[in-house]
Amino acid sequence: MAERRGSSCARRVDGSRALAAVAYLWLDRPLRGAGHRSPMYYLIGIVAVLFVLQAVVARLEKRMAWPYGELQAQPHFGDPTGYGARWVAEAVQAGFSFLGWAPDLKGNRYQVSYAMLISPDRDSIAVIGVGSIWRMPLQGTWLHTPSADGRRSWYSTDNQACVEIDISRHWKSQLARVASFGELWRKHRQWVERAGVTPRSFGPLREIAEFQQFRLEHYREMSRRRLISFTDSAETHWRYTLFGAVKLTAFNNSIGLLRAISYGRFPSSA
Repeated sequence: MAERRGSSCARRVDGSRALAAVAYLWLDRPLRGAGHRSPMYYLIGIVAVLFVLQAVVARLEKRMAWPYGELQAQPHFGDPTGYGARWVAEAVQAGFSFLGWAPDLKGNRYQVSYAMLISPDRDSIAVIGVGSIWRMPLQGTWLHTPSADGRRSWYSTDNQACVEIDISRHWKSQLARVASFGELWRKHRQWVERAGVTPRSFGPLREIAEFQQFRLEHYREMSRRRLISFTDSAETHWRYTLFGAVKLTAFNNSIGLLRAISYGRFPSSA
């Protein structure tokens, strides 16, 4: 989310309106010889076309294993909403240590800055993202707590757009629609404790390097399971395989729909 991706939020642009328009134009034809159009035909057809188009986009999109640039004292892009400054201040008040702001590396259309912070007990990384993607505003926070064995992670976010379901099922996500960093941190800690997680600890001055290595190992495991494939020998970029893209689309659509209907209450974690 990023992230799933570290940051999935900064990787995804909502194209549902465009996809719906394409589906409608393709399906808006007379049923020859039938003399009528069936509403169920349109509904099933639109859902099928949208599913296929989303899976194709997921299959073709190239993603970064580490989308964060070098840390800076100030955000590279502006934040007229004030979300970033407010949530960073609340995180510091909650005992987090501020590490710096990292710009998004994915290109000019991704004008997003990420604040990186480490929790008081050094077992969780906070990533606070602000800016815009394709001129669409983005504000969202991720709280990552990896397990001691380095294979699993639990992350919470306050924005459904920042959720990308991990199809390897090694990263669990929780959506918590809250108004403050402190409330998100409280809900995250309660969730992690209920799950019985034994968290790992990030070393002083090595937090970002260790978090980057943790993400890379996760994607290597997904590659071994044929869910993704790296596009370069340095393992900096990757794409979903066809199987992975179809699985991702199915998970995102079903869970996203349930969360939209229940206003994030069900399923709260996935």
